[in-house]
Amino acid sequence: MTKECHGIQGAGLRRSHIDQGIHITTTTLGITLATLAVFTFVLQTSAHPQCLDFQPPFKPTSHLEFCSHYDTFGCCDQDADSTIAERYWDLMDSISHEEYVRCGDVVKDIMCQECSPYAAHLFDAENPYTPVREIPGLCFAYCEEFHTKCGFIIKHLTDSRVLQEASDRGSITFCSLTDLPDRDYCYPNVLQNNYLSNNLGKVTEDPMGCLQLCLTEVANGLRNPVLMLHSGDDTHRMFVAEQVGFVWVYLRDGSRVEQPFLDLSGEVFTTPWLGDERGFLGMAFHPRYRDNGLFYIYYSIMVQGSVERIRISEMRVSTHDMNRADHNSERVILEIDEPAANHNGGQLLFGLDGYLYIFTGDGGKAGDPFGKFGNAQNKSALLGKVLRIDIDGSSTNKTPYRIPPDNPFIGERDARPEVYAYGVRNMWRCSVDRGDPVNRYGRGRIICGDVGQNRFEEVDIIVKGGNYGWRAKEGFECFDIKLCHNSSMSEYCY
Repeated sequence: MTKECHGIQGAGLRRSHIDQGIHITTTTLGITLATLAVFTFVLQTSAHPQCLDFQPPFKPTSHLEFCSHYDTFGCCDQDADSTIAERYWDLMDSISHEEYVRCGDVVKDIMCQECSPYAAHLFDAENPYTPVREIPGLCFAYCEEFHTKCGFIIKHLTDSRVLQEASDRGSITFCSLTDLPDRDYCYPNVLQNNYLSNNLGKVTEDPMGCLQLCLTEVANGLRNPVLMLHSGDDTHRMFVAEQVGFVWVYLRDGSRVEQPFLDLSGEVFTTPWLGDERGFLGMAFHPRYRDNGLFYIYYSIMVQGSVERIRISEMRVSTHDMNRADHNSERVILEIDEPAANHNGGQLLFGLDGYLYIFTGDGGKAGDPFGKFGNAQNKSALLGKVLRIDIDGSSTNKTPYRIPPDNPFIGERDARPEVYAYGVRNMWRCSVDRGDPVNRYGRGRIICGDVGQNRFEEVDIIVKGGNYGWRAKEGFECFDIKLCHNSSMSEYCY
């Protein structure tokens, strides 16, 4: 076996529970939002703390005097807490002392749900088709008891004529309106649900060992950002690339440098079509970037108005401004013709061996229809491959790179020496494993996600000479019956 892989039924970001499992579907281009975030998957995803402003809950910097139940973790700082307290006492001033004694505590509890770590759910703020509730979602039995005891106070809690008129018609009518579709989140059940309430504010693992982390926005207002990376030069800058060809620098304090680091919008080929996979797709900094200022880019081009290609180029940072690239420094390393508009690959990275790894798609269309075996199984084609080259110098035949001497197919008839692994459909994003922090196990492994045809996604560990199956197989299943059962196809992971 030459690959370690995980077939994931489906095709990445949209999730739904099916028979206690996860069905994962992926958008073709990867990140399609105009916001980048640091995140991780959670395989069992019921608990979802979120505030009314859609930010994650937090620990207040000092004690909350009023909504003290959320003093250690919630959605209110001292100013918000004081505002709720002021509204509460204004309301209490409008009722009698007897009514205050009877209903003061329960009204306080209801008003303080704005501070709950689940406020966005309690007030149904995530539903784009309805306004945010003025009264949080109340569990039906609790609501009936509250309304029977304190229904007179509804007119002070909300200006909504609908809620006031429903209250006048009785508990059942009123509580039907305050009920939540997802009753795990109604108050006070949300406080009594151990799965939702345990370990709030802590980084925990689910039963499968997956970390549950909050999202943190690090950049916004972008046009289809496709990657974010740092330069490894201890400046703590982040570089964010847009599909249209701009690369922006974000400083350590989160601010963005006014001018782009790189503007290739005039050279990059893409279209306004929402599903267009072409554009600026990849970038990697040289391991010695701090000393040599070199970085590498991967983007789509159109040649002579009809020939589409992917281009991998070397560029250099400006000698006058560390936040600007030298636009005149581009040195083309490699160009590959693209027979169709999709499956353009796009990942560039440096391995621990110092070599540049290039991940190409199979050339597009469905089923890799190019030639007898398709591009991915054809080692004389550069498409559908993991390529590995040495960019620190030119070869004797004047190509702008050298072939690493241990590349697996050197000397094989008709095989391109750049090929390191094959049978790839569209490895869009990959990463180098930093290894176990103690024993360094796994350090240097390259792990990739490969986009499937219809049924399966793959997560593959890249090995030298590995055949990752496409188009003979999609995941662990046969895709092309003839290729799949060919005796020469025994290299797959079954």
